[in-house]
Amino acid sequence: MSGRGPIAVLDVGGTHVRHAVWSPREGLGEVVDTPSPSRLRHPGASVEELTARLLGTICDAVPAGPSVVAGISFGAALDQRTGTVYGSAPLFGDETTPLDLPGALRARRPDVEWHVVNDVTAALLHFVSAPWRRRHRKVLLMTVSSGIACRTVDLRSGTIATDALGLQGEVGHLPAVAELAGEPVELACDCGRTGHVASYASGPGLGRMADVLRERAADRWRASGLGRGMAAGASFEAALGGALDAGDALAAELLDAATAPVADVLRTALCLDPELDELALTGGVVTGLGRHYEASLHRHFRREGLYLTGERAPEWLTDRITICAPGDANGLIGAGIAALGTPDGTAHGDLGTPDAGLGSSSETGNAALGTPHGTVHGDLGTPDAGLGTPDGAVRAGPETPSRRIPRHHAVVRDAEGLHLSARRTPEPGPGELLLAPLVAGVCGTDLQMLRGIRDDGAPVLGHEGVARIVAAGPGVQDPELVPGTHVVVNPTHPTDSSFLLGHNVDGLLQGRALIPATAVRAGLVLPLPEVPPGVLGALVEPLAVVRYAALALAEHRPRTLLVFGDGTVGHLAVRTARRWYSPGVRTVHVHHTRGGLEWSAQASYAADERVRFADLPPDTLTELLGDGPLAVLVATPAPATLACLEAALDAAGGGDTVIDLVGGLARPAVSPRLPGVDLAGIRAANRTGLPQPPYIAQLGTDDGHKVRVLGHRGVAGEHLLYAAAELCRAPERYRDLVTHVVDLPGAVPVLTQLGESTDRVVSGRRLVKLAVRIGEPS
Repeated sequence: MSGRGPIAVLDVGGTHVRHAVWSPREGLGEVVDTPSPSRLRHPGASVEELTARLLGTICDAVPAGPSVVAGISFGAALDQRTGTVYGSAPLFGDETTPLDLPGALRARRPDVEWHVVNDVTAALLHFVSAPWRRRHRKVLLMTVSSGIACRTVDLRSGTIATDALGLQGEVGHLPAVAELAGEPVELACDCGRTGHVASYASGPGLGRMADVLRERAADRWRASGLGRGMAAGASFEAALGGALDAGDALAAELLDAATAPVADVLRTALCLDPELDELALTGGVVTGLGRHYEASLHRHFRREGLYLTGERAPEWLTDRITICAPGDANGLIGAGIAALGTPDGTAHGDLGTPDAGLGSSSETGNAALGTPHGTVHGDLGTPDAGLGTPDGAVRAGPETPSRRIPRHHAVVRDAEGLHLSARRTPEPGPGELLLAPLVAGVCGTDLQMLRGIRDDGAPVLGHEGVARIVAAGPGVQDPELVPGTHVVVNPTHPTDSSFLLGHNVDGLLQGRALIPATAVRAGLVLPLPEVPPGVLGALVEPLAVVRYAALALAEHRPRTLLVFGDGTVGHLAVRTARRWYSPGVRTVHVHHTRGGLEWSAQASYAADERVRFADLPPDTLTELLGDGPLAVLVATPAPATLACLEAALDAAGGGDTVIDLVGGLARPAVSPRLPGVDLAGIRAANRTGLPQPPYIAQLGTDDGHKVRVLGHRGVAGEHLLYAAAELCRAPERYRDLVTHVVDLPGAVPVLTQLGESTDRVVSGRRLVKLAVRIGEPS
């Protein structure tokens, strides 16, 4: 089959019909999306009219030509053995008269070799083709969109079991109950009956639940972010997503009510079949709400888990839940995989038989997926995966220790707060690296995320630290990036905004961290010739920031370095001034708290002058600075940056001054002292060491003076390596800055405390740098 060229693939749902061309070698071509001729779109049409429209839409999407093969992912309850459709509420309403879909299509287009599978089966075929799932025993995939259904595959035998009608997993039509505003809700399902899972949890069901909540809690609705968003003209989906992003309580209540039946199904599935190693959720509702949907399910599981297991090992359930990212379970690719297997056009429930062709796939089509004889190639068919044999049959192997799912602990944040969770350890894919973090630092931006000041979405924080490579995926080019190598990761990608370690990509506060190929290709994983001793690896990244600033500011040969901020970066800037500027440079350190000022007074390395910001009379700072060129480093949290900038301008009095905005900037990032200047744009002009030399803006103040201002986001690899070497050369100069050291479990209460309060006193001591010891160098 794979030798017949590209396959026409279609994904038929209650809302859209998508079609494209796919092949194992070339992958998926351009996808064309057309509206489904469904009952939802044509409510007055008869079933016969709807069927005729649908057959015409499908046939028109398949090009003419010799040996045309078409694979269809069809959103309906259908006989997995024959392709006979029993019913689809979104497409046909409550009609359940069987439709021989493959036969009807052959009658219209006998030139086409038709293959029909259920849409969830197709999505599951693509999902389990990922090579890192080859050790799973069973996988369940549930789709939540205009309808709800699931499928379970046994990867040891390659089978999707079915019942007497060739059905499996029509969970959307299981009985369910729901509650809103303290009262039960009874809603109709699209199939015509009431009280089904889909009545409340499908896309239309969620909308109906919102209507009930709006009626029952009218005042709360009007005051909520969800209600205000819809009143302003936003669609329900956009308003719900925005309200959840903003932490709206009513939106979370609505989502929890709608996901409760889904949580019941998943909980029951695991209770009845503990061999399910992964339960994945996909579909428009799930992918649209993403982390909010996952957090809602986790809330249900924490409130009511599995008997005994939920109390003693709650992560056993939650870590098996996967919220699919877009493209993880692509029904179009799955339809192509299914079409590769059977020469007669029928769809089979047994995917492990020689004529079924369950194989390994990827969107790029690099792996062979099947042959006319049904032999299975790729990761799911190799003997070392325990699934394949030389004759192409897929057989079950005995359970072995190698099949156990590797797990690691992580400090995870969600809507309920921080908790220690056992996570599934991934295997690195092409170009990826799996790291074992040894020590991770906690910085001010981490605390801002914990306090809700920043909305970065990564559940696992941590962008500072040192790690060791434990596994490298195929295609990693750098010969130094091999298991056992100690590395530091540059957290900021110079061009790819999708990689920001610990911000939109899970960070280092976990036993294993997967670094995506985009970061590896960009050289962001840097081998360390020597590892900083003890927990000093937590200082590598902040010291690299200070190094970057020093290289830029030292060019102006300052006589005085004025440092704002008594966090880690501020202290590091003071300690390196005479080493990285000039031996005679004076340092003035402006603190924001009395506790910070007192800590500095007792430190081994302190500035020449120390003062608290709140204690500054108008002329005091000017007197402390003296004469000569001035360099200013502003290393404060975003809300304080502008005030410090303006204080520096006042103190400089028009003298030769250059200012580096190391800290963040609150919006709007404008100051009346620098009219018409977008400071955020100036700060963003230098990113990860580029350009070189850095861009420095020449600005005019409101009183006619000139000042030079720069900023930077991220550092270059050379700065990180220099900082690591500096910590190895002079560890005693920096050791006392790591004031608190905890392990992963100990990090949870400390971070929770820091996230709930701006007080930086932990265990009775002033906190400068918190280091989390995760593993030991080996």
